[in-house]
Amino acid sequence: MPEVTAPEAAAIIGKSIHTVHRRIDEGTLLARKEGTGERKRVYIEIDELRRFAGEYGYRFDEVIAAKYAG
Repeated sequence: MPEVTAPEAAAIIGKSIHTVHRRIDEGTLLARKEGTGERKRVYIEIDELRRFAGEYGYRFDEVIAAKYAG
């Protein structure tokens, strides 16, 4: 399943990276976390991001998603 990083997810839904992290922290957007501290990376499946955007009324840019899911 293709995944994107938090900054890529933010670009796809047209929101800030802070919004993406806030939604992950509150549990409304599911993500996989790797690493610790400042090197922590977050990965979000494209289908999960699409589901989230539809459920919460965010746009989902398929063109940008295709570019990142490459």
